[in-house]
Amino acid sequence: MTEDELFDLLTAIEERVPLEEKPAWFEREANDLEPGEHGRASLLIAAGEHWQMRKEYDEARRCFRLAMRDGGESGSDPIANLLSLALDEGDAGSVTEFDKTLRGLARDDEVSPTTCHLVAEAYEIHDQLRQALRWYNIPFTHGYPDGEPGDAMLLHGRRRVRTALGLAPDQLDVMAEELRQNEQ
Repeated sequence: MTEDELFDLLTAIEERVPLEEKPAWFEREANDLEPGEHGRASLLIAAGEHWQMRKEYDEARRCFRLAMRDGGESGSDPIANLLSLALDEGDAGSVTEFDKTLRGLARDDEVSPTTCHLVAEAYEIHDQLRQALRWYNIPFTHGYPDGEPGDAMLLHGRRRVRTALGLAPDQLDVMAEELRQNEQ
């Protein structure tokens, strides 16, 4: 499956399938692909996210773990989804373990901006703002944004958290504000 085909499939399911049927639909599509085939892990993650939104945490965990075992490429690391799930469940030990694993991957430049955004947003939703800020900062530790759409999401989230923490604006906050004004 090509990246364009995957995008079209994910979009079609999101737009056309009734909400209560989405997790099972994503899983069926994933099961039509061979393990490791492009798109399979992404479909499993999408299924898990929908199970998580429905608070069916065991089903969500199962899908995220299947995505990990699949090993195929996806926009975010399934460990980030497991961290988000652990936050929802109040499992501090698992949160710590997943965060440590992801920080190790980040030190080796093996996490995507999407993964950083997912982790930061999960922490932010659970009012753990210092941890959220750490994850919003990680993609910018080696330089400034390069104009990718993911950078804008990270910059806006980073600014929102820094404001909530009462921190004075810095250069990246100024960039976030300029982007916001250009988006209007």
